[in-house]
Amino acid sequence: MFELNGIPQGFGMALTRNAKAMENFSHLNETEKKRIIDLTRSVRSKDEMNRIVNKLEKGRDSFF
Repeated sequence: MFELNGIPQGFGMALTRNAKAMENFSHLNETEKKRIIDLTRSVRSKDEMNRIVNKLEKGRDSFF
């Protein structure tokens, strides 16, 4: 798995396709970001990654 600045490539690509999710992710604190990044490392499908990004689009309360 490739990573850029600690973000798995698939997650980074999915975030670039969803501006609101990217914005919401950028406003999380470092602990919250790490929890989501760790979650994305176990993703095995594009659909699963999209579900995570769609939850991020709804805001931090959908995770925490």
